[in-house]
Amino acid sequence: MNRLLSTLLIVLLAATAASAQGAIEGVVLDAETEAPVVGATVRVDGTGRGVAADLDGQFSIALQGGDHWLVVSAVGYAPVRLHAHDGHRLTVRLRPAATAFDAVTVEGERAVAGAPSAPTKTPATTEDLLARLPGVRMIQRANFAAEPVVRGYQGGQISLTIDGMPVYGACVDKMDPASSYVEPENLAAVEVSKGASDLGRGSQIGGAVDLVTERPRFGVPLAAEAEVGVESNGLARRVRGAANWSAGRLAARVSGSYRGSGDYAPGGGDAIETSGYEKRNLAAAATLRLAEGHELTAQLVTDDAWLIGYPALLMDAVLAQARIGSLAYEGDAPGLDRLDARLYRNRVDHTMDDRYRNVLAREVMRGMFMPMGGYSDVLGGRVEAGRTVAGTGLALSADVHRLRQFGDMTMYSLFPGIRDMVLLNVGDVEALNAGLTLEARRPLTDRLTVSASGRLDATSRDVGREAMRQLFERRTGDPDVSRRMLIPSVNATASYALSPRTHLRLTLADAGRLPTVVEQYGHYVYNYVDGYFYTGDPDLKPERSRQVELGVAHAGGRVAVEAAVYAHQLSDLVIGLADNEVVGGLAGSTYRFRLYDNADRGWMAGGEVSALARLGAGLEAVASVSAAYGQNLTFDEPLPMIPPVGGVAALRYDRGGVFGEVESRWALAQDRVARFTYAERPTDGFAVFAVRGGWRPDGVASGLRLQAGVENVLDTFYQEHLAISDLAARGRSVYLSVGFDL
Repeated sequence: MNRLLSTLLIVLLAATAASAQGAIEGVVLDAETEAPVVGATVRVDGTGRGVAADLDGQFSIALQGGDHWLVVSAVGYAPVRLHAHDGHRLTVRLRPAATAFDAVTVEGERAVAGAPSAPTKTPATTEDLLARLPGVRMIQRANFAAEPVVRGYQGGQISLTIDGMPVYGACVDKMDPASSYVEPENLAAVEVSKGASDLGRGSQIGGAVDLVTERPRFGVPLAAEAEVGVESNGLARRVRGAANWSAGRLAARVSGSYRGSGDYAPGGGDAIETSGYEKRNLAAAATLRLAEGHELTAQLVTDDAWLIGYPALLMDAVLAQARIGSLAYEGDAPGLDRLDARLYRNRVDHTMDDRYRNVLAREVMRGMFMPMGGYSDVLGGRVEAGRTVAGTGLALSADVHRLRQFGDMTMYSLFPGIRDMVLLNVGDVEALNAGLTLEARRPLTDRLTVSASGRLDATSRDVGREAMRQLFERRTGDPDVSRRMLIPSVNATASYALSPRTHLRLTLADAGRLPTVVEQYGHYVYNYVDGYFYTGDPDLKPERSRQVELGVAHAGGRVAVEAAVYAHQLSDLVIGLADNEVVGGLAGSTYRFRLYDNADRGWMAGGEVSALARLGAGLEAVASVSAAYGQNLTFDEPLPMIPPVGGVAALRYDRGGVFGEVESRWALAQDRVARFTYAERPTDGFAVFAVRGGWRPDGVASGLRLQAGVENVLDTFYQEHLAISDLAARGRSVYLSVGFDL
């Protein structure tokens, strides 16, 4: 009976669509088993119009005007965006998310998760969204610009990109990760891969985070949305809006936002001085349809932040500024299933100052004002192509970019007789980086699919400033401080379908990553965790990781579960060791210095479990747990900055335009810390609670949406293990936001 009703419904939808301006029919299948994906969502990209696949995976969706791009998604699968023609029948194959990546698609007032327990509330910031993904934690340096950590990997160990484009922070102290320059209204999706499972996303051994920006929508003559929100803690406020216009072959989108905060208060405490910030973001994009299946998109994102307080650090940021532009082509090509190409340019500027700090009271660089400035400039291109040959899917990606980075510090002493000095932190380093990845995927049986990838990273880098060149010539004893590297990486995955809805996955990998330019050519770069000044080593070896991972994914009608366990063998770990040439390098000295170096051996292991259960009547329960452990075998101590065991559990309601959620976020104590190599301190466990709700009325006010809630309901005082210098987290905060769609 259900099958008959579904078939009749498809026929009626097809007839209705045909009476309009066209229709697309198709079927959604599991890419590895060819089984139908029941309930898969098929929607016209950039609109609210969509349908669900029936019990046979069949669907039919009406077109209006120039709508020719569809997004197909399902719980437990990676979403797919594809081009379609009127009257053309599609066969869409979705890859299980456990074999690809976790994806969170931001749509309207809520986030739709590919991972079962990903967040559903409207994120106030991009970091808000990332922090609740299984296996992802955030390094907190302030009330602003948190840096993602994937399974305990951080910095140069992971790839952090925007639309696949590398964006390097200009601050040598990592105050400006690329995620800080993208706001929620810019986002279409967040894609996270873990370990070396996806080599095409950049030079990395620990995972990748790609922030996919929103594109202009076709078939929407004019649409707009706006939101305003306020929070009680720190009087945080935000205003954001976006508008879309299309006509014929042209579509355009603009967005803008402002957010800011005063000094925030931790749980049960007084406000933390110099913890506020202000920020604005403006973005514009235009897409031209050259022909059927061919689109050209120009995009620009501008982001400016100022008066940023860093109470856990030595100084504050006067300005953090980014300009990110690209020109992208997407479409069909002779002999190829798909072709994407992008040219890009981005520049980041960052200025820090400590003029409002009591420099006579601090332990490090006492009695000196030290304003710092720097920039990073990237110019590059990226191409991705796919083709199926004799039943084997092939994918090729190539990226070439030039990075220029500079940073310096001026030191003004308050003590008489000490002259002012200028210190180069990064002396005009230029790096030409290139990466080439080839992936092959083939089903061997109805149940078993295998894939393999190979990547080659190449770099050529040198120092531009003569003073900095001389410094590294003295340190290395080599008159040529330029360096070139070739780093190969490989992986292989086997996926086996226990049933149409349950899949096992085994991944093996041997991957390496390029050292950052700061690790190779940085000079007296201050590390806020251990209080040492670090100098780079041009002869650093690339870190390598041999990995094994076993995962399972189940996407049932009422229950979805994803789980993975992994073990990584590490070699040539990049760490800091005392600089014996500097007298002040002795422990306890006010001026402490270290050199970047390699430790021979280490390991990393852990796992994640996330689950969603639909309870009926609009109720669902979600939960996730992540654990990571790491050990430096050379120095027989834990690896630094490993997050403790922790997770999220929530009960959610969504029905009739009303949304509600009760959530608990928790972490155990972390006493496995790197005392020798990182001077790391243990932290206590915690549990914090939140209550959130939202309403979207029907009828005349159907474009209105209201959200309200309380974060940290019990006003608990707690410190995240990844918070720098024991920075306390935010206490209780009541928020309210009002939005409207036109």
